[in-house]
Amino acid sequence: MKLIVGDKCLGMLEAVGEVFPDAKYQRCVVNFYRNVFSVVPKSKVKFVAKMLKAIHAQESKKASREKAKLVVEELRQMKLEKTATKH
Repeated sequence: MKLIVGDKCLGMLEAVGEVFPDAKYQRCVVNFYRNVFSVVPKSKVKFVAKMLKAIHAQESKKASREKAKLVVEELRQMKLEKTATKH
């Protein structure tokens, strides 16, 4: 199996499907974090980083998705709607 890791660039996503139809695509975590932090007030970046790391630290895909839902709810309560919907 082939794995392609990228920054979710639309052109790359389309090309991966054409050039490597059997490959799986995974979003680069570093680029994902950077995109999220671009809409987070500087005073809250460390707190949001801990929340994101907690999602990735879960032991299963199901647990990660459940944790992600809780994080989104908490971000919305913190009035960080753009952060809650950034993907």
